[in-house]
Amino acid sequence: MDVTRRGWLGLTGTAAVASTVLNTRANAITIRPMLPDPTGFAPAPGIAHLKYNENPLGPPASAIKAMADLARSAWYYADDAEARLAAMIGKRLGVPAAQVVLGHGSSEVITSAALAWGRRGTILMPALQFDEPLLYPMAQGLNYRRVAMAPDLGIDLGALARAAAAPDVAMIYLCNPNNPTGMMLPAADLIAFAKALPPRITLLVDEAYMELANDPAASTMLPLVHNGANVIITRTFSKLFGMAGLRIGYAVASPANAAELKRHRVTISLNAPGLAAAIAAWDDGAFQTESRSAIIAARRVLQAGVAKAGTIALPSQTNFLFVKVADANRFAAAMAQRGILVRGAWGPAWPEWSRVSTGRMADVERYAAALPALVKI
Repeated sequence: MDVTRRGWLGLTGTAAVASTVLNTRANAITIRPMLPDPTGFAPAPGIAHLKYNENPLGPPASAIKAMADLARSAWYYADDAEARLAAMIGKRLGVPAAQVVLGHGSSEVITSAALAWGRRGTILMPALQFDEPLLYPMAQGLNYRRVAMAPDLGIDLGALARAAAAPDVAMIYLCNPNNPTGMMLPAADLIAFAKALPPRITLLVDEAYMELANDPAASTMLPLVHNGANVIITRTFSKLFGMAGLRIGYAVASPANAAELKRHRVTISLNAPGLAAAIAAWDDGAFQTESRSAIIAARRVLQAGVAKAGTIALPSQTNFLFVKVADANRFAAAMAQRGILVRGAWGPAWPEWSRVSTGRMADVERYAAALPALVKI
């Protein structure tokens, strides 16, 4: 039986927890709900929320003002704003607006791709990768196949190429940088892989974390789209721009692939506040620089804490680390006892790897301080 990441998290009891108690005698995990913040959204006071790769800076002031200004006009549908944002994105990325497909987060456009291409054949993806956008298509009978990772937990392009030789394959979906590992595929390797694929296979590269990479311009697959390749890239306003809850993402693709994605989107899925915020933030270069710097600084604190604890983390170009511990679920439970929330095991094949996000600096420092005592629990 294929166990999805979300299903495994549900089985282990690590999803949506806020207070977890470790019963060492029974070797069991007991879940207690988080006391809600008065706003109903943020973690309770004293909780270090390092689970979901969120950006604690939140949206820039320019975006917050835009949302406030928008409130009096929120009774209008947001069609015009959608077209405006698509044009802005297209101008910067060097494609016509028609080749930009906006979505309710990048997850929607990935789901749309899976629904569209899944009708043509099988979708391949690495075994250890963000798969939540495919959960709905899976429930609809999507044919998909997971391909084993390389020994270092990197994406194995050779194994994907061999699997792609099967005549039923319609799409390959991968994340670069990858989630949850944080690892980046060398651009030259991924470009060569894309060019060698049969023309019938579309390559979908989720670049949700690309703006946090060491050299985004040299690492993105956008030049392949410019050259008309059968490649789709997706990005999001959730990470660099601090807008995870506003749900704005997009794909960039060839005219034909963009049109196919648009045919499979949910009708009227975008929200006016999210669009207003995204339009305001898109050209807010000062905030983007500040955001990137803050994330990198927090990542360095995490990396130093990992080294001090005598363990390892995979090389990351994202706002999280994949840290090796004795048992990821027990580790997450022990951290939760200290009010620090991290992810448990991603699945049964990787029980010793725990993902931690670069949240608020004070929270990151709490995690780093607690790590030496808990890493072998």
